[in-house]
Amino acid sequence: MRTPLISIVMPCYNAAATLAEAVGSVLAQSLGDFELLIVDDGSTDGSVQLAYAMASEDTRIRVIRQRNGGPAEARNRGLAEAEGQYLAFLDADDRWVPLALAKHMRAFAENQACGVSFGRVRFYDPAMHTPGALSTVPARLTLTDVLGEYPVCTTSNLICRRAVYEQVGGFDADLTHGEDQEWVARVLATTPWEVCGVPDILVYYRTSPGGLSADLPKMRAGWQAMLTRVRAYAPEAVAKAAPDAQALFHRYLARRALRTGQPRASLAPMWHAWCSSPRALLTRAPRRTLLTTLGVIAALIPGNPAAPLLAR
Repeated sequence: MRTPLISIVMPCYNAAATLAEAVGSVLAQSLGDFELLIVDDGSTDGSVQLAYAMASEDTRIRVIRQRNGGPAEARNRGLAEAEGQYLAFLDADDRWVPLALAKHMRAFAENQACGVSFGRVRFYDPAMHTPGALSTVPARLTLTDVLGEYPVCTTSNLICRRAVYEQVGGFDADLTHGEDQEWVARVLATTPWEVCGVPDILVYYRTSPGGLSADLPKMRAGWQAMLTRVRAYAPEAVAKAAPDAQALFHRYLARRALRTGQPRASLAPMWHAWCSSPRALLTRAPRRTLLTTLGVIAALIPGNPAAPLLAR
């Protein structure tokens, strides 16, 4: 068979409720030269049977099975078997817009230095009915961007040239949070490739009320572990980027606290952000800094009607 242009790796663990929707968004792509590798990570809910059923109807779909090892191991297993010139990722509970692959390919064609492409992300409720926040997209990411607020947001928003993967390898399976963030940081810190933004919505991301984004201490611990990994192979670059990155990350953490109904928990990260780098807060999305700071102050006043507005 002819080698596909793009290999799409989809880790799947007990995703029977959302898998068909995610796969459907792949099959609806305007660019159809791809293979879809569904890597079942030890599911027990019928995901495997559903995946095989869809594969029987479209020869571009392959199902790979493994014992449960986590999403990073599942993605690495898919990468090891991928044949495409470009490597893309989509989680089994997210969706792509129909032009996602075509717009990524245009970005690569227009910039030969672009090794990794990403777009804007529209966040949705768990039922994928109500649209929420929309991510921002710098034209090119810096290491500070990646270590700070991480505009890529999700692995479902990443596609890279095979040459990039061959240089930096796969995902760090020892990380329980931010393994995609560490991977993008590795690309920027150890290769000349650029990480380029597409200024269009390409991903619909399904939020989970019980997900990591609501567990602020675990998010911070995961971020620290990721930062430690990057510091090990790029100490000088991390030392330069760390103050600004810490400010941006803790501003993000304060916003997450406000959005998830934890107003008291927003105070410490916002204070940490201002202590880390006022310059970063005032030069990188200063409006966001202002609204988040006001949101923290408003949230600490009992019954303040402005708190929900400022927390958006």
